[in-house]
Amino acid sequence: LALVPLIGQELFPQVDAGPITLRVRAPSGLRIEKTEELVAEVEKAIREVIPPAEIKKLISNIGVLLDWPAAYTPNSGAMDAFINVQLADERARSSQEYAEALRPALNRRFPGVEFAVDTGGMITAALNFGLPSPINIQVEGRRLEVSYPIAEEVRRRVAAIPGAVDVRIQQRQDFPQIKINVDRIKAAYLGLTNEEVVKNIVTALNSSVNFAPSFWFDHRNGNHYFLGAQYSEEAIRDLETLKNIPLTGINNGSPVLLRNIATFERAVAPAEVNHVNITRVIDVYANVTGRDIGSVAADVERAIADIDVPPGYAVRTRGEVASMRESFADMGFGLLLAISLLYLVMVVQFRSFRDPLIIMAAAPLGLIGVLWMLTGTGTTLNIQSFMGIIMVVGIAVSYSVLLVDLA
Repeated sequence: LALVPLIGQELFPQVDAGPITLRVRAPSGLRIEKTEELVAEVEKAIREVIPPAEIKKLISNIGVLLDWPAAYTPNSGAMDAFINVQLADERARSSQEYAEALRPALNRRFPGVEFAVDTGGMITAALNFGLPSPINIQVEGRRLEVSYPIAEEVRRRVAAIPGAVDVRIQQRQDFPQIKINVDRIKAAYLGLTNEEVVKNIVTALNSSVNFAPSFWFDHRNGNHYFLGAQYSEEAIRDLETLKNIPLTGINNGSPVLLRNIATFERAVAPAEVNHVNITRVIDVYANVTGRDIGSVAADVERAIADIDVPPGYAVRTRGEVASMRESFADMGFGLLLAISLLYLVMVVQFRSFRDPLIIMAAAPLGLIGVLWMLTGTGTTLNIQSFMGIIMVVGIAVSYSVLLVDLA
């Protein structure tokens, strides 16, 4: 039993799958052209750490597409990017070793830019249920201005834990925006409704497809295409050109400039808002290196246990850690149930309550060797080792049955 605290825990052992995903986050409000230049420099830095001969493929995804494609990217805005690096099959170092080499190199070279390095590929993504990191602490609450300081305190405490790296808050609250406050009385006097004003602004900044989607069918290839009106990219260059957007409506006779019915102010807003079961959440992510996930998660829970949380708000640990504990609990219950059923079967077979107990006594003795081997080899307790424990129990019981039966 003294060896149990020395054995680490994780849902599945780490594998050197080959891919490395590097998430890059620049300061909020950075234009897409500047982000592209930054990513190009990051790619150069990656090739300096990883030999080009060992890079099979390197693909970068920058910014967010408009409309529904935005749901399929982890980026929150033009300041975000992620770089997928596929390593060659023949390489001098593992993907985990390259990831540990990339972290300090990138942080030194690009101060003010936030990086997160993930390894494991599809296997890790499946174990994390699509989350970018194995440790996910969620701050739940209705008002983001209350939840965000709590998330900042969580991030600060988790970052101080040995083994926790790439600690960051997913949802930024400082995305720059321009608030347009429409004077409804002036708009109504000029024959414009709020809906018409919004549609004109959306058309100028994006496209009329957002509120009035039309389709054109090409008979030559059988494809449907969105059809809408939009301004050229050069038409809206700055705040002054935005103020001069002409507004038209059903009831007004001539176009009205936006500046005549609205005021403008610069502000900040959340870059993204996420929900879990309708509740707003702010995610604090952390990767793990040099330690097992179970030990780091236990330290995280101790570190954030005494954070003062107002009524109606909560701090919860989710992700791979929650799945690991649930899986271990289910497998432990299944193991106890199997041992109980096995005992009842042997009671019927030997027509004795004592002989099955003697046979079952071999199972704990077999576990002693398992614990010694896990500790000696530095192997964690995971799904694979748990299955091995079940096999050891079965082998020990089968051998004991032979000894008792032939005695």
